[in-house]
Amino acid sequence: MARILMTGIPTYGLANPTFGLVKALVAAEHQVDYLMPTGFRAGVERAGAHLLPYADYLRGRPVTHPIQGLAARVLFDEVSNETLRRGNDYDLVIASGLQPQFARIAQGLKPPVVRFSPIFWQNDRTLAELMAHADALPHLVRHGLATPGLRRAASQVIGRALLGNGGRDVAVDLLGPQSATLNLTVATRFYQPRADDFDDTCVYLGPTPTSSAPDPSFPIDKVREHPGPVVYVTLGTVYNGWLGYFRRVAEAFADTDSLVIITTGRADTVAKIGPVADNIWVYPFVPQAEVLAEADLYLGHAGFGSITDAALLGVPMVVTPLGGDQFFNAARLLALDAAKVMPALQVSVKRIRQLTGPLQDGSGRPGGLDALAKSFRSAPGPQLGVQRIEGLLAR
Repeated sequence: MARILMTGIPTYGLANPTFGLVKALVAAEHQVDYLMPTGFRAGVERAGAHLLPYADYLRGRPVTHPIQGLAARVLFDEVSNETLRRGNDYDLVIASGLQPQFARIAQGLKPPVVRFSPIFWQNDRTLAELMAHADALPHLVRHGLATPGLRRAASQVIGRALLGNGGRDVAVDLLGPQSATLNLTVATRFYQPRADDFDDTCVYLGPTPTSSAPDPSFPIDKVREHPGPVVYVTLGTVYNGWLGYFRRVAEAFADTDSLVIITTGRADTVAKIGPVADNIWVYPFVPQAEVLAEADLYLGHAGFGSITDAALLGVPMVVTPLGGDQFFNAARLLALDAAKVMPALQVSVKRIRQLTGPLQDGSGRPGGLDALAKSFRSAPGPQLGVQRIEGLLAR
């Protein structure tokens, strides 16, 4: 049995993909301690790990507002310092989520440090290819991300000020394979752009379906009994303040035979959306996996967790990326012909109907969705991660 320290960044999109690996490590009789704010205690303990809380200034809550990114340096400094303070008491450390100070952690610890990423790997060539398909991003942003010189010049400011990474390339350093020994990702080799560019330290586990605590208050039986199409709508838990998006979706499907389930990600925004038709349900949170199991269509933000949950089930998607890695996911889905992309500037009642109509009647189902779903379903899963970690420990 090994003692393993997992460290994480407190957003649901970064934390949830780690729990499958944690659960598999615990099942293999390893002890896992998880460095994470107290708001994630339930998820950590359901996976079988022990919580080591940090970031008291968050009052135990996850990062749920983009404005909190302005204080990212404080968070990244603390998780790095705590990892360095505790890490030598363990046999192995797994740095998950976004870890801009990974190099400092790896250099400062004696045990091996494994990288765990909730998205596919990046290098100069993957970024250039993705930006060619990133229709949802402004042209200047696409050009800047696709051009190494411009990106690295900007990183001198952003990397030093917000991330504390010494000015290294923000995109490639932050999203690339940072460990010299083992880099794990919940992407599949099929989903990874230019997979042959990355060496054998990069291991593709594939996604684990999202799990959540049962919610007896949500009428899932009524969803299952609905005779018409079921549409699931989400903007995730961070970039979800755009109420106009929810209102336009609600109007587009009002008084149709579709049951539309909107999850706002925040309790205080449900009432702010205003009155909706009887076939539109609005909740702050829903049991995503259960709803998607009944869904015929997904509209959302292209967060990795929800798009992989949808793809695993073969649910057609219309994605509108709003921040973070969502633009990379949307670009990759578009390149694979696995989803429809609706940029934020194009979101309207008319456009929603234009895109969703052919998906609902089957005539416009993306040709690459089934291949993506197959790659997710046939992925080795977190057990491969356990095997590679145990191999590293045995050296």
